[in-house]
Amino acid sequence: MGNKCFRKFCRGIVRGIVKIFYRVEYIGEKYPEEGPYVICPNHLSILDIVFVILHSKKRWVYFMAKSELYKHKLSAWFLDKMGAFPVRRGQCDVRSIKRAVTLIQEGKLVCIFPQGTRQKGNKILPPRRGVAMLSALTGAEVIPVFIERKAKIHKKTKVYVGKPVNTGLDRNSSKEEIAKKSVELMDIVYNLPEVYKDK
Repeated sequence: MGNKCFRKFCRGIVRGIVKIFYRVEYIGEKYPEEGPYVICPNHLSILDIVFVILHSKKRWVYFMAKSELYKHKLSAWFLDKMGAFPVRRGQCDVRSIKRAVTLIQEGKLVCIFPQGTRQKGNKILPPRRGVAMLSALTGAEVIPVFIERKAKIHKKTKVYVGKPVNTGLDRNSSKEEIAKKSVELMDIVYNLPEVYKDK
């Protein structure tokens, strides 16, 4: 079974499971039907990436996964099949960045959690520069996504999807400009419920 068929098969199964056990409501925009974009969601639970992927019925979402998940051959094989690629958290992982850039240049959707790890409690974690840096390196626009709450069985979870954001960054942008834009993007993510409050 090829990767495309495998992903389609898995997505169908997972979509059915989520529909039964999780009440996910998507509010806002659909993902663009074509073109490269960086998807930028907040991160509360392991199911966040599932909700991000399931919002797209046609296109596949590639994503970074922490390198610790690749220690076992089976999980590494599965993640690879699902379009994930490893990232070493807390480091400047050049290999991971190159992989993300390549995917974006190929016109793919790539999801990166800007905060780098899951939020625990109510304290909002500051963003890292990964999303803005990829936008600077590729010119790709950023799709902000806000996940309202940590997923719980039979509890409604609202997922807000915003319009693509042109960061205005390029390869000549300074570290300071990229850092500033990272904060601005995070603010956009957390403001999505206000933007779509009447939807």
